[in-house]
Amino acid sequence: MPHDTGSFEHVAENSQPISARAKAAKQVIPDFSFDADLWRTACKDNAGIPAGYTYLAQLMGHDLGNTLAASAVPWTAKQDDETMPNARYNLIENPLTLETIYGKGPAGTHGVFHAHNCLFRLDKHATLALRVRYTPFEPAEPLLADARNRATLMLHKMAVLWMQYHNKTAREIMASEGFDENSHAEKAFFFDVFIRARQQVLRAWHSVVMHDILPTVAHPAAMALSDAELESVFLLGDIPVLNGIMRAFHALPLKRYRLSAGGSFPFGQLREGKAGETNNWRIDWAYFFGPEATNKTGFSASYSALFTMLSGRSIMEADLKSAVIALPYDELHADVLNAHASLPATLKRDISAATLERLFNKKAAEIGVQGVPAGAFTQIPLFLLLMLEAQFYGENGGLGPFGSGLLRRFLTHKINSISTGLVESPVPAPTSILEIIHDVQRS
Repeated sequence: MPHDTGSFEHVAENSQPISARAKAAKQVIPDFSFDADLWRTACKDNAGIPAGYTYLAQLMGHDLGNTLAASAVPWTAKQDDETMPNARYNLIENPLTLETIYGKGPAGTHGVFHAHNCLFRLDKHATLALRVRYTPFEPAEPLLADARNRATLMLHKMAVLWMQYHNKTAREIMASEGFDENSHAEKAFFFDVFIRARQQVLRAWHSVVMHDILPTVAHPAAMALSDAELESVFLLGDIPVLNGIMRAFHALPLKRYRLSAGGSFPFGQLREGKAGETNNWRIDWAYFFGPEATNKTGFSASYSALFTMLSGRSIMEADLKSAVIALPYDELHADVLNAHASLPATLKRDISAATLERLFNKKAAEIGVQGVPAGAFTQIPLFLLLMLEAQFYGENGGLGPFGSGLLRRFLTHKINSISTGLVESPVPAPTSILEIIHDVQRS
């Protein structure tokens, strides 16, 4: 099992009391329009990843953490004479356990599960988790455990896919013991089935993370590292990963993706509990996953103004603010670069500020847009550093070798640290999201 060695984990998780910390130097976004149409169009030559992995990776990011400034959750703060690990607090208690899907489970997530049989409250073939109003006078009750998974139609359907996969697994366990969801069995039986089904679903989720998501977005050199070589890559803490590697995924959506049903999708209706014409909410999964997927995306030093209602510049500024709050960024940035020097040779590329500026300006000149001045990349957050590395050293649209090594090391450590319990006669875990999709669609 990977273990925490070296000093990088300690530096990444600052142990100084907040009151004793020096104010961080102001980080800056280089004066360049990363969301400009001309720049982004030229970046599309890096689009080699089936676009569904954008959202699958965002679901993984949600499963790793949901951070707030520590001051926003004062009940978690320690006494004045004690230390806090960082200036942000991760609301996800158990990363990579599908906490954003399961919430607190049948006993603690009101409205998401059936009270008796502990299944997710979904019709058997539902692809949406619509809100429910129990009385005309109450607000609509969300049927997703984490509101962030309602941010886009694809994320919503991805969450429902895993909920349906759990229900299918639970029904198979019930059937093997001569019961179904409507049986008059004790609730304790159904809760035990919930636990056993969740164990199998987590095995499948971890398999998809390591055998589908990671190889799709990571550099081949990082995937080829032996276990011993992987141990030599520094292990980032939760907060630097969330504010560094995972924020780089905001670069992925390169354009507005068209769904198979065509037309526009008034997602606000779904948030308000209005189904609308549900046949217009269909997603052709093959359009977004697999070798025949026609929508392609990729990491680049750019942001899409179509990503949300905000402009790409606003998203970048929000990411920057989050990275700065996750102190101590200055020390972390220095150690990231020092860590790069001790990497296995296959992961080393020149990511000095001067080289990144030269490569960036060379590409800008080829496009016919103005580049950045000298020194623009000397003081940038980790997520932008990794986006620049991906732009110039990534392959097939994925992360660069350094960012890929950091991501693989972190995910390997997290998954090896999780105990999902014993699974009786476990079936082979699926190794791709398409296997999960096909399995649910056959039920």
